[in-house]
Amino acid sequence: MRRARLLPLLTVFLLAAPPLSAQERDGPLRDALELLRVEGRIEAQIVLGTVRGLLQRKPPKPDWSPRQAEGGELREGPGETPVLVLRGSPYAMGLQQGTLLKREISGLQRYVQQFIGRRELPRAFERAKELYGERLPQRFKDELRGLSDASGVSYDELLLAQCFTDLYRGFGCTCVAAPVGQAGTGLARNLDFPGFGYLARYSIVVVRQPEGGRRTVAIGWPGLIGVLSGQSRELALAVMVVHDSEGAQAGLPFQLVFRRVLEEADDLQQAHALLRELPRTVTNNLMVVDDRGPAAVFELGREDVVRRDPPTHRWLVSTNHFVSDGLRERRASISFFNSRSRLKTARECRPPDGYGLDDLQQALRESEVSSATQQSMVFFPKSGEVYVSLPDKPPAAKHELVRLDPALLWGE
Repeated sequence: MRRARLLPLLTVFLLAAPPLSAQERDGPLRDALELLRVEGRIEAQIVLGTVRGLLQRKPPKPDWSPRQAEGGELREGPGETPVLVLRGSPYAMGLQQGTLLKREISGLQRYVQQFIGRRELPRAFERAKELYGERLPQRFKDELRGLSDASGVSYDELLLAQCFTDLYRGFGCTCVAAPVGQAGTGLARNLDFPGFGYLARYSIVVVRQPEGGRRTVAIGWPGLIGVLSGQSRELALAVMVVHDSEGAQAGLPFQLVFRRVLEEADDLQQAHALLRELPRTVTNNLMVVDDRGPAAVFELGREDVVRRDPPTHRWLVSTNHFVSDGLRERRASISFFNSRSRLKTARECRPPDGYGLDDLQQALRESEVSSATQQSMVFFPKSGEVYVSLPDKPPAAKHELVRLDPALLWGE
């Protein structure tokens, strides 16, 4: 796997370059220069965030000891994997998480503050409230209020945590879907993001059983109520942020959009319909697998949602750029987060005959991005199995996957 190559030098040059003249803004170099500037800003944030994380003092070890409170519970899964089980009304689930993980939620709070920086933090609070504050459905507001009441972290800080990934989109994720025998189609996923020592160490499996709703499993962090990677008994899904120059817009934070898809959609068709209906705040790729076997990547553009189905060999790969006609765009990646390179690498990992769990894990290992690969996982909605690698220190893809028994996740 490649490592940092050009890294910050070209990025810093691009960021320090003077603004385009009027002639340049109207000239043939405009698009290419703007592409480099946008990509440079994003990748500078990723690279510098990764470096800052390596230099940061190691955060305190979270307390994952089994305990119960307010109807929820924290369990110890295989490989000492922490599993948080939340039940009941939205407010009750927030109260349970805030009570059980009060100290750990403060860790997430510190991470967000360090990532954004003191100077930028007031503006981040303003943008979160302006773009998302009044657009959250009441049930999500209630869950955040329960979380705030129990944890002591302010509602505004928790709101920022839910839309942090909309406002600061330094992702470099890779997903692969393929049929794996009797287990059905698996969705393998690396989640790559600067972690500052927190994101790997504080990763947790969250099982939600909402009152009158669908049970779901998400791989996330204390204090989050949305879904970046998750599974129901009908679907599995995982997001890969696609960078563009427009920035976040008003709507529902994408973590909460994908939670709604997981809780409400029965199959790929319903997932597609929901994704078209819900207001999109940023551009993303979303890989979805349903329990009957089909898989697809939904390329979520500003104006349209394009469904990309697997090729004939059924080894479907997606990273952080669009590849479908109509949405396809150039990328000017200049660091080890290179989206096109990871796409090529994961595609080349396809074995010539039949696919197994080992093949999916090998694709994750080959496409990891070193200290930024905080979590690795494979979902199987047909069998209900989930495999995770949530080590104390990245890269997660280099560690063995741990199988979470369906009985632990689904109460079977």
